[in-house]
Amino acid sequence: MKKVLLFICLVAVVNSSFAQTDVSAKYAAVITGNSLKKHLSIIAGAEMEGRETGTEGQRKAAAYIEAQYKAIGLQSVASLKGYQQFYPLYQDSLKSADLTVAGKKAEYGKDFITQLNTNETGKFKGNKIIFAGYGIDDEKYSDYTGLNVKGKIVIIFLGEPKKDGKFFLSGTGRSSAWTFPGIPKKLETAAAKGAAGVLIINPTQETFNERAVTSGKKPMFIIQEQQRALNH
Repeated sequence: MKKVLLFICLVAVVNSSFAQTDVSAKYAAVITGNSLKKHLSIIAGAEMEGRETGTEGQRKAAAYIEAQYKAIGLQSVASLKGYQQFYPLYQDSLKSADLTVAGKKAEYGKDFITQLNTNETGKFKGNKIIFAGYGIDDEKYSDYTGLNVKGKIVIIFLGEPKKDGKFFLSGTGRSSAWTFPGIPKKLETAAAKGAAGVLIINPTQETFNERAVTSGKKPMFIIQEQQRALNH
C-alpha cells in the first residue's frame, strides 16, 4: 500500500512540474529583445508624458500595460474586476512661502526652501531662536538636555552625530530613524516640546540646487490613508 501511495505522489509531482514548465515556456517565449524594445519605447515615449502618478500620461501607460496583459491571456484578480487597483489621491502644491528673521526677509530658493510633505498650511512665529543640535531626543543621546524650547524657533541639523566613523546611537556605521525618515521624527519631537517652529540646516550643503528648489514648488500627489486604516 505504501508503494502505491508513493508512486501516486511521484506522478503528481512530475505532472505538476511539467505543467509549470509548460506555462513558463509559454510566457517566456514572448520575452525577446525586440518585444522588450517595442514595449519600453512606447512606455517611455513622449505620448506617456513621463507617467507621473495621477496624470493623464500615467493613465495611458496603465491602459497600455493592461491591454498587453489581456493579449497574452493573463488572468486578473477577480476582486479587482480588471487589472488595475484604484486608490484615492489628493494633490498638494506650494502657493507661497515666506521667512523673515530679525526684520530681514529671506529669499526662497536662495536662503531657504520648504518641503510639501513635512509642512502644512499655516504660520509660525517665535521671539527667540535656539539651536538644538541634531534635534534628537533619545535615551542614548539627547540634544534637548537642559533646553527649554517652548514657544521658540528651533534650529537643527539634518542627520545625526558620529564619532570615529560610527553613529552615536547605533555604535556602528549604520544610521538610525533620526536620519531616515529623520525630518518627520525630529519635527514631532520639537512640537512635543512646545517649539513654535523648526528651521533645518543641511551641514553638507551650502547652496540649493535647481532640482531641490523646483521640487519644493512642484505639485505633489499624496496617497490618502487606506480608508482610514480600513475603518480601523
